[in-house]
Amino acid sequence: MWTLFFKPSVESKDTKKISKPDWDAIDEDIQNLKSDPLPPGAKKIKKGKDAHYRIRRGPFRIGYKLDFKEKIIRIMYVKRRTETTYR
Repeated sequence: MWTLFFKPSVESKDTKKISKPDWDAIDEDIQNLKSDPLPPGAKKIKKGKDAHYRIRRGPFRIGYKLDFKEKIIRIMYVKRRTETTYR
C-alpha cells in the first residue's frame, strides 16, 4: 500500500476551485492511487528524472509524483483543462 501526500497548494488553492460533486469523483480517483499508482490511462510527464504522472477525470488533470523506493505518492496539482489550456 502506498502513502499519499498533498502539496500544500493543492489543499489551499486547487480544491477551492472545484465543485463538491467533481471533487468527490476526483478524490475517489486519488484514493484509488494508493492501491494502484499507475492505473490504466496514467501518462508519464517528461519532467527531468523524477517520476511525474497525470491521470484524467473528465476535464480535470491530476498531477502526481511517485517515489518507488519509499512508496509515496505526492499529489502536485489538480487543474481543470479548458480549450485555452494548451494554446
